[in-house]
Amino acid sequence: MTSPTSTAPAGTWRALFGHGLGLYVVMLNLGIGLHAVDVFVVSTVMPDVVRDLGGAHFYAWSTMLYMVASIIGAAATAPLRLRYGGRRAYCVGAILFLFGSICCAAAPRMEFFILARFVQGFGGGIVLSRSMAMVGELFPEHLKKPLLALISSTWGVAALIGPALGGTFAAFDFWRGAFWFNTPFVLLFLAVALTRLPADKPQRGDMPQFPFGRLGLLSAGVMSIGIASEGANIAERLGLIALAIALVFATFLLDRRGLSRIFPSSPLSLATTTGTGYWVMFLASMTHTVIGVFLPLALQELHGQSPIVAGYMMATLAIGWTAASVFTAKWQGKAAFSAMIVGLCFCVTGLVALAFGVTILPPLAIAACNGLVGIGLGSSNLHVVAATMRHAAKGEESITASSIPTMRSLGIAFGAAAAGAIANAAGLTDALEPADVARAVTWVLSVGTLAPFFGLLCVLRFIGLVRHHAA
Repeated sequence: MTSPTSTAPAGTWRALFGHGLGLYVVMLNLGIGLHAVDVFVVSTVMPDVVRDLGGAHFYAWSTMLYMVASIIGAAATAPLRLRYGGRRAYCVGAILFLFGSICCAAAPRMEFFILARFVQGFGGGIVLSRSMAMVGELFPEHLKKPLLALISSTWGVAALIGPALGGTFAAFDFWRGAFWFNTPFVLLFLAVALTRLPADKPQRGDMPQFPFGRLGLLSAGVMSIGIASEGANIAERLGLIALAIALVFATFLLDRRGLSRIFPSSPLSLATTTGTGYWVMFLASMTHTVIGVFLPLALQELHGQSPIVAGYMMATLAIGWTAASVFTAKWQGKAAFSAMIVGLCFCVTGLVALAFGVTILPPLAIAACNGLVGIGLGSSNLHVVAATMRHAAKGEESITASSIPTMRSLGIAFGAAAAGAIANAAGLTDALEPADVARAVTWVLSVGTLAPFFGLLCVLRFIGLVRHHAA
């Protein structure tokens, strides 16, 4: 095992772009960047989309269906790779993302638009999943953490430029341009993937049946989560969340016996590094989601901040995440374990401060607490992901890496639904009265503190398993 104070070899960052790896680095970050920028751009232009196409009652469905499709696309990646090969699966994902973007740009009405968002999300999920898998397939062990840190910085950059880019298109009353904008970058991505990626061949012989049933169960589970966030009352929301948990759990159980697997073995087991690492990622996603759903509302309604200022105050989480990922990228051994533990402690501290201070702290202090949570997530996430990949069960390295985006997206979905249920129970109404907003956001953040707290317990368990595995 690596010594407590050891670091990656000198020149690690330069080595990422040497020995023919530079193009892969650019391609992976371009693919992830397309998805990341799209998330922030679309949230900015959606009011203009509704004004142009109508269908305000479908407002949330644009994001919800994109999220559902990206989860299903990520889960379908492993079977697609077996059937068609990794390079073809990667390119199919990019083509679907491009086709969905073009259809969004040309949408004549809202129903067509949200259907196009589903196609776009499915392609984006495949690209994300294959990108994570290729981190393990194409890069040596000592370069994985720096590459993961670079991927985190891509999300940080997207958080900074996405709202400005979307706002620019909105200012020119040309929201469709936000989707046409994807075209040249996807074409560049496809060109690099087709000409530079290794042409791994699909599995020969009798192919296992494509897992339509399990993907259907997972889809129904995620849709139940999404609908729960729109539920009219607390009983309805809690019932849909319970149904979602049952359907997702059933998917995992059936997948254990399936021939064409979409998850590694024991993905929820706290007795394995994979299962425990997945729980840490799931809870980390819930952590930033409970902040992201309602903190912008508090900044606008309780502190009088404009939407764009509130948006950039929220970006402190992404900036902190990126900075911490880059700063700790070379840490190994005990230093990496310390980053995992201290990172989750930062998350708990930041969320507790937000829960108690969201109504009384000045906006800059709220942004600082949000940034502290981002620093914590960046410090821990990088090392948990790298260790989960490194200690995957033999023969499951690729499927373990490619399933990471699915687990994160499930955490986001459950976090959003839970936050909505808590806010509804706390008395949040369409009137957005300041007292109701204050009470609802305080309850959401207070209960949300449980996510990083349990994440910290899982990290301690994860470190013990990693040490045992390494020994």
